[in-house]
Amino acid sequence: MNIKRIFVDANVIIDTFDKSRKESISSEKAIRHLLLKKVDLYTSCDLITTVYYVLRKKHGKEALKDIEDALNVYILIPFSNHEVKQALELIETDPKFKDLEDTLQYVLAKKEKCDLILTNDKEFYSPDIKIYTPTDFIKN
Repeated sequence: MNIKRIFVDANVIIDTFDKSRKESISSEKAIRHLLLKKVDLYTSCDLITTVYYVLRKKHGKEALKDIEDALNVYILIPFSNHEVKQALELIETDPKFKDLEDTLQYVLAKKEKCDLILTNDKEFYSPDIKIYTPTDFIKN
């Protein structure tokens, strides 16, 4: 696999910081491997707040350090009304797109020409960008 750019969903980022989560080991292995290979890792600017919200519940103020660490690893993709409208249009025209947050992440991954999406969300839909769980990615 010749991979240069990967979109990383919030659940994978959270897994790398919260060792009590079921997929934490595979998520951490996948991210470490990608960093060693110098792959660009993207996530959306709104997901970083989701990551903080979830981590803060368990880690308190340590979640701030986690976010600082994440900013050294991930390239945050900004978005505007344009990308949100694209996501809404996809949901209206393709019944396989059901979740606004996931659809917006797909639009952003496409915008940045990501080679794949790394997520533990089994419901995540992408018609043309490959989707891998960290576990499946490690196996390949």
